[in-house]
Amino acid sequence: MTEEVRNVEMPGRLKFVRGFLWVQAVLNVLVSALVTALAINELEHGNEEAGLALALALLGFVVAVVLIACAIRISRGSPWVRPTVIAVEGLVVVMGLVSLVNGGAITQLIGMGIAVGVIVVLNKPEESAWFRR
Repeated sequence: MTEEVRNVEMPGRLKFVRGFLWVQAVLNVLVSALVTALAINELEHGNEEAGLALALALLGFVVAVVLIACAIRISRGSPWVRPTVIAVEGLVVVMGLVSLVNGGAITQLIGMGIAVGVIVVLNKPEESAWFRR
């Protein structure tokens, strides 16, 4: 008896999520590299307060690595990807709100909107089922 094996294609909305994960990862790397360079320059000139910026930049690199891992593994439906992406995007929303409250740029709304959109997509039945197959 043979069992028919069918290739299941990743839902289309998850392809968009994967694209956004790559964009976020690249932007995290670029921004973190810039902040690292600026923080090191400030530290070399005696500004010890730049240490926090350096620590946040290093955290940005870690987040980029996590996003890259998720973008790679989302195609396979790895079960750890969905909760990891939801957690990272939740942090994006929280950090965006904190930035807005502290007088940050209104452009934070774009990143927050994308993060909320990703969370919504990952909680739709078809996309959620992709990670349980």
